[in-house]
Amino acid sequence: MRGKPRMLIAEDDRTIAALMRDVLEEDFRVDTASDGLDAIMRARRHPPDIVLMDAEMPKMDGYQACRALRRRPETAAVPIIFVTAKTQPAAVSAAFEAGATDYLPKPFSIAQLRARAHTCVMRGLH
Repeated sequence: MRGKPRMLIAEDDRTIAALMRDVLEEDFRVDTASDGLDAIMRARRHPPDIVLMDAEMPKMDGYQACRALRRRPETAAVPIIFVTAKTQPAAVSAAFEAGATDYLPKPFSIAQLRARAHTCVMRGLH
């Protein structure tokens, strides 16, 4: 067995990133990025099994980062769950058009966050 799945959290709000890490690190090896460019660099170095992606981040937003991850062979099939406060229909559509696997609005339920992450990774969506 290879151990815990690797998760990358791309979130510029340190409080939210820390909360996600705290609730998910029991089941995942969690790495965090504070912006889209950092997320891409971290994913290149250590391809994750799943990405939790905020939409609005500095340097590169989540939509751009998602498209960039989809273009790379080593991350093209990695599940990407957008976790964002942007809940307008156009924002949700933009996330899926960029390559999102799932979408979870903020504020999120910790139980839903765990369940969706496990569903994507454990049921073989990667």
